[in-house]
Amino acid sequence: MSAILIVSVILGAALGAVAGFFKKFTKSSFWGITALLTLLFQMMIGAAVKKTSGGFGIAVLVTTVVVLFALNGVVLLLKKLLEKAVESRKRISHYRNVDTIEENEALILNAVDTGNKSEYKKQLKRSKKIKDSAGAWGIVDGVLGAVNGCFNVLMGLGAAFLALLLFVDLSQIGFLNSIFAASLNSGSWTGLGAKLAFDLPLICVLSLTLRIGYKSGISSVFSFVVIIGMLAGFGVASYSIASSSMCAGAVDGLKNGMLSALTAVLGDAVTVVARLIIAGIIFALSLIFVILVGICLPKITSKFRESKIFYMVDGVLGAVVLTIVLLVVIMIFGGIAHTLSDLAFMEKFNTYAAYSNIGDCMYTHNIMNGAFQSLPLRGWFGSVSEPVTPPADVPSEPVITPEETPVESVIRALTA
Repeated sequence: MSAILIVSVILGAALGAVAGFFKKFTKSSFWGITALLTLLFQMMIGAAVKKTSGGFGIAVLVTTVVVLFALNGVVLLLKKLLEKAVESRKRISHYRNVDTIEENEALILNAVDTGNKSEYKKQLKRSKKIKDSAGAWGIVDGVLGAVNGCFNVLMGLGAAFLALLLFVDLSQIGFLNSIFAASLNSGSWTGLGAKLAFDLPLICVLSLTLRIGYKSGISSVFSFVVIIGMLAGFGVASYSIASSSMCAGAVDGLKNGMLSALTAVLGDAVTVVARLIIAGIIFALSLIFVILVGICLPKITSKFRESKIFYMVDGVLGAVVLTIVLLVVIMIFGGIAHTLSDLAFMEKFNTYAAYSNIGDCMYTHNIMNGAFQSLPLRGWFGSVSEPVTPPADVPSEPVITPEETPVESVIRALTA
């Protein structure tokens, strides 16, 4: 398993670096590096700040998101500056190639006029080689793209592998435990891996959410909400119309006609079926308006997004709204899970949550912990349970063993 993981990491990092070099930094996503820097900052904050109450949890989560926003803003600014430098160098290169381009075009036209096919093909190949060069800035763009691509792959693989190991250890599925037994018992997992089991995947998801929100913008979210609202509104209105006196004759006609065979089976419920059929017909007709809005509204918002100022404001608002939604979902999940925290099967989950900074924020120090006590969840798992206490051999803090890698040593030193 270790050999497969090492080969996957090396191969993935190499492919990411190659892809990033040719795609260039100015054209690629940089969620990986921002997620890594946010993770390091968040680990230092979590180690430095005293955990007190539910306010600690929301404070650390908000701080994490603010740092992620700030890092994305800095990287985006650097990306724009690099784009300008690259374009400026390409324009200079273009002006230097003007004479060569004009000469090549003249030779191509002359070959066409004289019917010299070999000369035409030769000059056509030559024209493809005359390209605007970005010079040293192009090399910088490619190198940064390679480093960025490598980080994207490594962060993605790391988050996926940690989430997988966390699932395996919490689910206690026999054949999965046997496959990953060596990884779960390794010093890397019992130390740093357990501490990052919540943090790394969640920060990666936050980073991707921020990017998706910025690219789509609040206008896209608005369009989606309008369309969903119209579908819900037309659905309710269709059934209301089908239940009104306007459609009473049609309902009776269906009951006495096409649905008459179901009367003996369904009884009075056949009236509801008839109304649903009529409501379905009305709703299908109303979909014409939904389709028109679904086609026109995104086109209108995309026109507005052609303005750079509108695009930036729209993107920032979209990123903020989508990130807030994700944070609320995280807090709700943590609050619901905490209502079961003293049940025996939650013992491992409690341990991992205590190890993790974000896990602790969304679980132990969550301001929503008291909001879900009335939910009947405990009855599904057993209403009476003694509080879970960790075994004597389970440390309150992760212990890093001598098997840790140099990278893990650096991260531990930063968070100490």
